[in-house]
Amino acid sequence: MHKPKTLGVPSSLNDAPDSARSTGPHHPLLTQIVNGVRSSKGIVMGMVMVITTVITIVSGIWVDKEAIVMSDGSTSKTNKKPSQEFLRSSLHLRSSLHDESSANGNGSSGSTGERFSGGKVRTYRGSLFQFQGVASHHQHQQSIFGRPDLTPSDCVQWAVVTTINEPNESIFGVARLKNWCLVIVGDTITPLAKYKEMANEDGVYYLSALYQEKHLASNPFVSKMPFKSFARKNIGYLFAVTYGAKVIYDFDDDNILKPLEDNISVPPPFLYREDVGFDKTALLRFVEPGSREQSSDIAAFNPYEFMGASHEYSWPRGFPIDSLQTTFETWGQTHTTVGDIKYSSIGVIQSLCDGDPDNDAVFRMTRPDSTKFTFNRTATSLPLLIPFKKYTPYNAQATTHLYSSFWGLYLPISVPGRVTDIWRSYITQRIMKDIGLHVVYTPPIVKHERSAHDYLADFEAEHNLYDKTTALLKFLDSWSSAAKTLPEKIIDLWIALYEHDYIGLSDVEAIEEWIKFLLSIGYEFPMPPGQLGVQEASAQVQPSVEGQPYRSSPMVEKNNGRTSKVLKIIMMTMDEWPLMKSWVLYHGYLVGFDNLYILDGSSKPECTAFLRFARDLLGANVIFTKTNLNQLASVMTSIARDIAGASDYIIKMDTDEFLVVYNETTNTLTTSISDFLVGGLTLDGDSRVGYIQHSMPSKDVCRKDIYSTPEKFPLGEIQFIGNGWFKAVYDSKLPFGSERTITLGGHAFKVEDGRWTNFGVVHYHFRCIEIEVENCKRVLLSHGYILPSDSDNDAMTKLAGLFECSTTDACNSCDMDKGEGVASRHKAFFYLQWLACREKTAAAYYPSNSEQHHNAAMLATMQVTHELFDL
Repeated sequence: MHKPKTLGVPSSLNDAPDSARSTGPHHPLLTQIVNGVRSSKGIVMGMVMVITTVITIVSGIWVDKEAIVMSDGSTSKTNKKPSQEFLRSSLHLRSSLHDESSANGNGSSGSTGERFSGGKVRTYRGSLFQFQGVASHHQHQQSIFGRPDLTPSDCVQWAVVTTINEPNESIFGVARLKNWCLVIVGDTITPLAKYKEMANEDGVYYLSALYQEKHLASNPFVSKMPFKSFARKNIGYLFAVTYGAKVIYDFDDDNILKPLEDNISVPPPFLYREDVGFDKTALLRFVEPGSREQSSDIAAFNPYEFMGASHEYSWPRGFPIDSLQTTFETWGQTHTTVGDIKYSSIGVIQSLCDGDPDNDAVFRMTRPDSTKFTFNRTATSLPLLIPFKKYTPYNAQATTHLYSSFWGLYLPISVPGRVTDIWRSYITQRIMKDIGLHVVYTPPIVKHERSAHDYLADFEAEHNLYDKTTALLKFLDSWSSAAKTLPEKIIDLWIALYEHDYIGLSDVEAIEEWIKFLLSIGYEFPMPPGQLGVQEASAQVQPSVEGQPYRSSPMVEKNNGRTSKVLKIIMMTMDEWPLMKSWVLYHGYLVGFDNLYILDGSSKPECTAFLRFARDLLGANVIFTKTNLNQLASVMTSIARDIAGASDYIIKMDTDEFLVVYNETTNTLTTSISDFLVGGLTLDGDSRVGYIQHSMPSKDVCRKDIYSTPEKFPLGEIQFIGNGWFKAVYDSKLPFGSERTITLGGHAFKVEDGRWTNFGVVHYHFRCIEIEVENCKRVLLSHGYILPSDSDNDAMTKLAGLFECSTTDACNSCDMDKGEGVASRHKAFFYLQWLACREKTAAAYYPSNSEQHHNAAMLATMQVTHELFDL
C-alpha cells in the first residue's frame, strides 16, 4: 500500500512526516529551479519560476494520482487537472511579480497576464445595518448554548479550537492551564466519544456537530456557518464571549504550548487579573520613528527579521509576495528601541512558533529545512510592537485576542481556510487603526507539529493571498466611512470588501448577524458611539540595562480606589530557588509586580523560567545580567535614579528579606503594606527599616528538604533596629549619584540618627546550613574572591587573607571585624569558618530550645499568592 504523497515536491526540501512527503520520482525541472534560488538576490525570481513550474506540473505534464493529504488532515483522491480558475489565478500572480530579465532588457517586456485590480465590481443591494434599536437579550442568547449552570464570572480566560482529529497534546496542554476554560467546536467527522470524555473535566466544553445542529441551528448567525469549515470556530468565539471572556486564545490543534527553560513550567498565553484589567503595561521592542521600516511606502511589515528567525529572507503566510524583494534588500538592518505600552492599547497578540511555523506554500516548496524553523526565545527576547500604520498578517493558530478586539474575531466563510484568518487579520487591523489598537508579535510560546499537508493543495488554497493581498492593503489604507458607531463602521467595511471582490455576499450577511449577536449578549464595543477616530496610543521609551527595559513612567498608585504612595523595590538574586519565587509572588501581590525591579544572574533553569513568567505575564521588571557583584551597586543606583520620579520611596532588598509593617497597637509585624502606603508615610530625607524578625534554622525541616520554602521555618523575636544600619528606606525626592548610592545590601550607612519607619523585614536568612554555604560560595565567586577551580585549601587561604589571619587556626584566630571594607564580609567570614571547622560551625548554626514563632499574616499571604499566580 502506497503512502499518501505530496505532489511535485522534492523530498529533500520537505521535512514533513512521511505521509506528506513524495515517494515518487523528483521532477528534474523543479529540483533545478529550487537549487537556483538559495541566494537572497534571486529568491523572488526563483519563486516565480517555481510557481510557473508547479502550474506546468499540475496542468498534466507530471501528476501523481495517488491519494493526497489535505490541509485539514483528511485525504482525497485526485485524477483530474486543477481548475482553470486556479491556473488563471496563478498566471496572474506570475505577471504581478518583478521580471528581472525584462528589467535588464534581456527579455520580453510584454505582460503574460492581468493583475487583480481591486476595483469595484458590484454593488451591495441589501438593507443597511442600524445600530439603534438592537435590543439586548443577554439571557436569551446564553440559553442557545444550553449552559444555565455556567455564569460569566466563572471564567474570564478562554481558549477556542476546532478540530476533526482526536485529542492530542496541543488540546490537552491548553486544557491543563490553570484558571483557563476551553471550548472545542466539533465538526461532522470529529471523534465524538473522545471529546465527550474530555468535556467531563472542569473548564472544558465540547460543542459536537450533533449538539450544534440540534440546539444552535435556529440561530441566524450559527445557521450561516458551514460544516467542514475552519470558520465554525466562530461559534466557539461567541460561546466564550457569552460566558464572560476577557481574553480569548485562538489556537490550532497542531500547536503545542512550549515549556520554559526548566522544561516543566508551561505559562498561559496571557494572565488576566480582574483587579488590574488591561491597565498594566507590556515591556517590548518597537521600531524607531523615522526608520526605513516606518517610512517605507510598502503597507505591509515583515516581523520575522526582528524576531531572530533561523531562516534568513523568510516571511509569514499572508505577507504580500510582491513586496518580498524590497524587504529582503535591507534584511537584518533593523532599528528598534525598547519601552512599554498599556495592554489597553493592544488588540491582538500573535505568538510565533518553532518547528514548522505558519509559512506559505511558496516558502515551503522553495526552502530547505522549512520544517526546522526557530525564532529567538532566549531569556532576554522581547515582544515586538508592529508599527501602527503598517499591516502584518496574524493567524488563527496561536493568537491571543483581548476584549477590546473581540468584534474582530470573525473568520470569513466565503474564502478558503488558508485565506480566512489572514483576511480577518488585515480587515481587523484597518478598524483597529481607528480606535488606537495595536498588534504585538511575541517570541514563540508554541511548537508547531504540523498535520501532514499537501503543499500544492495549500498553494491552490492560498492563491488569493498571492494575487490580492497588495491590492487589499492599498484598498484598506484608502478606505473611510462616515458611520457614527463602531458596529456600523465594521459592517460598512465588509460591504465595501464584498463590492471590491475580496469576500462573498455570505460574509456580509454573516457579519451583520455576528454584530447583532455581540450586541445582544452585552459585549461592549471599545469606543462609545460618536467617538471614532482616536489618536494612536504610542509606546513609551523606557530606560534599559543590556537592552532590557524597565518601567520608569510616572504613575498614581491606587489601592482599592484610594490614592497611595508608591514604593518600588530593587532586588538582586542568583540561583536562590525556590526562595526567589516566594519573594516575587509575595511582594508583587503586596506592592504591585510593576514596582519590582529584579536583577538576576541565575544559571538554574527553574529561576530563569520563573522570572520570564514574572516579567512577561505578571508584569515585573526583570533584567537578566551576568554583571558581577562589584559592578551591581552602580547598576542599581542607575535604576534608582531612573525610577525615582515614578515613586515616593525605594528599598533595596535581598531574596531572603520579606517586607512587612510593624503594628504599634498589637506589637506584631503585618502584611498591611497597602494600608500603610495609603496612610501617607512622609519622608523628609532617607530613613530606615525599623524592625526585624529573623528565621530560625530547623533541623527537622532541613531533614525533609533543604530547599524548603520559607514559610516552613519558624521565626524568632521581633527586634527594633531603627538606629542601626541594616536597611535604608530611600526618599525618592533626593537625587541619586556618586554621593548617594544604592549599596549591595541596601544599607543605611549614611542615614541620620533617629530616623526610622514602621517598615519591618522578616529575614529568612537562617534556614539550612547547606543553603547558607551555597549562597556564600556563590557570592564570593561573583566578587572574585575565590575561583571555581580553587580547592577548599586554596579558598581558605584566600579568604583568610581578607581577614589578616592564618589558616592554621582559622576557627579561633580570625576576626570578622578585621575585614572592614570587604564587600559581603559576613558571607566571606562564614564560608571561611565552614571550610576551617565544619562540625563546630554546623553545631553553632542550629539553635536549641529557642522560643519559636510563625507569622500567621505572612503564611496566609504566601498561600494566597501561590494560589493566584503560581503555575
